Amino acid sequence: MNAVDPVFEIRPMTDRKALDEMLKLRWSDGTIFVRGRLVKPDEVEAIGAYVDNRLQGLVTWRIEEGTLYMLTLNNITDRRGVGGALMEAVIKMGREKGFPFLRALLTNDNVDGLRFYQRRGFRIVAVHPGVIDMMRQMKPSIPSTGAHGIPMRDEIELEIVL
Repeated sequence: MNAVDPVFEIRPMTDRKALDEMLKLRWSDGTIFVRGRLVKPDEVEAIGAYVDNRLQGLVTWRIEEGTLYMLTLNNITDRRGVGGALMEAVIKMGREKGFPFLRALLTNDNVDGLRFYQRRGFRIVAVHPGVIDMMRQMKPSIPSTGAHGIPMRDEIELEIVL
């Protein structure tokens, strides 16, 4: 289905095994690099978007130093609207919990992600040059080239006021 399907059941992913497996599919061993360090799947929280009780996508987040960070946002189907629905769920949660803003982290090759976030009101607040190169030393499975043949080197931090 390629049409926009706005009807998703958004709920916490409480099945840690399923979450771990999904992160391993998307992020090799499941660890995610965040601000210069590795974060394991059991160190994140997640919300899933479901249709007919089937997972369509997920978003993970973590709180670090009082800041809400959205770490991953994945549509795992061809349904449109999954990423936007999940982002809105995290924004709503962040507002309800009183966070002043939400931050997202992307690699410099993720130009599609940059467009997605900026179109929804996120602004670039920091660029961390060489962080991905440093992380590659700790996790050699991180590719040197990412989307669109762009060398993956840097981490970009975006923010939206809640």
